[in-house]
Amino acid sequence: MDITVSLQIKIHFDGNKKLSVGNVATAVKGLGLEQAVTEAVIQKADEELIEKYCGGKYARGNGKNRYQRAGSVERHPVTSVGKLNLKLHRVKERGEEKIFLPLEDRIEFDGKRIYQEDISVISAELATKMTYRDAVKEGKQFIKDFPSASTINRRVIEYGEEIKAFNGDEIKDASVEVAFADGTKTHSQEKGKSKNGVNVVLGISNGKKVLLDARVNKPWEETASKLDEAAALDREAVIIGDADREMRNALVKGERSFQLDLIHLLRDTSFKLWQDREMALEDRKGIIRRLESLLFSLKNSVEKHRKDGDLDALKRRINSTVDELKKLANELLKLGCSKAASFIRDYSNTIVAFAALALKGRKVPWNSNLIERLMGEIAKRTKHKWMRWTTKGLETILNLILTRYVSEESYEAFKHRMIKSDTLKFIKGEVEIISAGGEF
Repeated sequence: MDITVSLQIKIHFDGNKKLSVGNVATAVKGLGLEQAVTEAVIQKADEELIEKYCGGKYARGNGKNRYQRAGSVERHPVTSVGKLNLKLHRVKERGEEKIFLPLEDRIEFDGKRIYQEDISVISAELATKMTYRDAVKEGKQFIKDFPSASTINRRVIEYGEEIKAFNGDEIKDASVEVAFADGTKTHSQEKGKSKNGVNVVLGISNGKKVLLDARVNKPWEETASKLDEAAALDREAVIIGDADREMRNALVKGERSFQLDLIHLLRDTSFKLWQDREMALEDRKGIIRRLESLLFSLKNSVEKHRKDGDLDALKRRINSTVDELKKLANELLKLGCSKAASFIRDYSNTIVAFAALALKGRKVPWNSNLIERLMGEIAKRTKHKWMRWTTKGLETILNLILTRYVSEESYEAFKHRMIKSDTLKFIKGEVEIISAGGEF
């Protein structure tokens, strides 16, 4: 089916005022050309199809046709070019009660929804970067009939659930060897709940980031169970994170290892020392400097011996580091700093996991910077003090935000699937300006 739309455009320049190129472009855009052309194309396609089914409107013998005209119906779908005003023909088959629109043989509407996929995806994407109200304000600058905040919220929930399923296909049998886990909290708007708990697991597969899981108000055990069910983690995977015991116990099972972020060890030890209230500030700083020296000497040794291949020297460094950590813990215990001593002793072996794995030729990060930056993306959109979230609303918008942050490629693939971009190859068009005239 080939459709030609002929347009005649008249632009009037009032007076002798000098105008900018932007002024001209804004005036032309304000004419709604894209909207007018879209309406004309669809109306012409409708006319071609009604004639195919029923013949010309007043042609002889139409009353004997299998298909009969059955009036028309108005449709006002809203798209990325604005609200369309369409009058579409209906057809009834002889002897049947069913009435249908021939146009739907060729052009698909998004069910009974007013807002079609293209504008729905645009609105949901805006909502991942700003509040729902701001998304409406931003959208109305370009599209007059932009969805309301409540409509955008419904689309975010829908797309957030769909992108989770989309990601599920990617992580199935991924067997990721290095994963990062972290949690945070946001304000809740649900009755009887002041905070929402957010758990996120990020993996590295073939040098690329992979969003393994993002869950709201669910225990870490459920996260671990879903990852195991999908075989997303390797049986010897290394989990890198902070000192969240629930997270560690849930994810680190069997032959898996846990690496406590070295910076978290320093921060948490400093906090535990403060809680113990047995040391002055300068003394606490001295303990932290001593810890820093131990940890970063180990880090440097791993880098050095990975290059020179001196594994015996690296083993000695690992053993001496663990011994020094336990020695420090005992000293703190004698000084009455039981919380700090217990913390260092409990995590002394997990601190050196990255070094022990280097002996086996595995390269494992000693910090969780990758997921810390990801958690920053969560904070930017969801943790302002006036924001309140339901469990579903938070989880679905996070699925969109984090997928885009982790992999633009996956996010774009999902968007293209939502707006059915693969069918665009069946539409080809060209514009030719026949003539342009006028005088100043």
